[in-house]
Amino acid sequence: MEVIYNDLSVFTPLIFVLSMGADPTSTLLKFAQEKGFIEKLFPISLGQGMGPRAEKLIDNAKVEGHWVTL
Repeated sequence: MEVIYNDLSVFTPLIFVLSMGADPTSTLLKFAQEKGFIEKLFPISLGQGMGPRAEKLIDNAKVEGHWVTL
């Protein structure tokens, strides 16, 4: 994860393309904790009606420098 992190910037999002049964959430949470970013990580499930809330989180993250996981 560290190698990937070093290649990112505020202009380069990280996108996980997952296969069925894969879940990088625990790894991402651990990594955010190690980087002191756990308080700035906002996970959201894209269930019914959550699109507008997710958009709001993303818009805020772009300004505040937060991480959003969908």
